[in-house]
Amino acid sequence: MTKGFTMKQMLEICGITEDAVRYYEKIGLLPPVERKPNGHRLYSLADKETLLSIKCFKKIGMTLDEIKLFHKLQNADDTAMSKEVSLQLQNYQLKIKDQQQQLQQIWDLIETKLQSGHKVGIRTN
Repeated sequence: MTKGFTMKQMLEICGITEDAVRYYEKIGLLPPVERKPNGHRLYSLADKETLLSIKCFKKIGMTLDEIKLFHKLQNADDTAMSKEVSLQLQNYQLKIKDQQQQLQQIWDLIETKLQSGHKVGIRTN
């Protein structure tokens, strides 16, 4: 039998819920998983990487349908598809860069307020 990860191990490694993993299997984001003789799921390294990528893409705002399309495009042997994947990733990089800049502005404001001892710029009257 192939060595792999149990459901419990996968949940701990990936930081997602059992319901999420089962749902990803159900909708085809995660391919059918190998089973032990007792019926328990046995996840591969590829399954782990897939789950971690799903988690990452969700964090940047991709919907599950977008992630599914992205995985389909990524696995295609078509140069045009590869270019589409690259364009999508570049667009998400730009989105993340913008979010970083916005978060840095918030960080700087908080840092300034903490260092100066002044109240945050909210007036009540």
